[in-house]
Amino acid sequence: MSTPSRGLPPRIYLFFVVPFAVAFLGVMGYLVYVGFGSGGSVFGAASAGAGQTAQQRVEGGPPAAVMLQYEALERRVAQHPNDDVALTQLGDLELAASRFREAIPYYERALAVNPHNVAAQTGLAEARDGLRESH
Repeated sequence: MSTPSRGLPPRIYLFFVVPFAVAFLGVMGYLVYVGFGSGGSVFGAASAGAGQTAQQRVEGGPPAAVMLQYEALERRVAQHPNDDVALTQLGDLELAASRFREAIPYYERALAVNPHNVAAQTGLAEARDGLRESH
């Protein structure tokens, strides 16, 4: 004698799971779009014309949190010029803003202090590639 199965038939689950999945993915996609934007960087939108500084690209400039981090790293490097981690992080901020020319000296200084800094090696290679591609 067979025992009755518990729960709903599998086809009924489709009516619950599919709309939930579509709604969930739609909301997540929207949040990712809003969170990351559609074409910007940590220093502002990418829609500005050539020759404009990052400050001019977005009214009000870069987000306050980014500027605070940038300024803190600059103070740290001023106090400790051989801090390869801070130099690499400054290069990373410039690289994230697609400011390749500005990122390269930070990575080079970090590597002069610590030639084994893999993050600086990688960042320098990415900045040089980005600079080549932008010309």
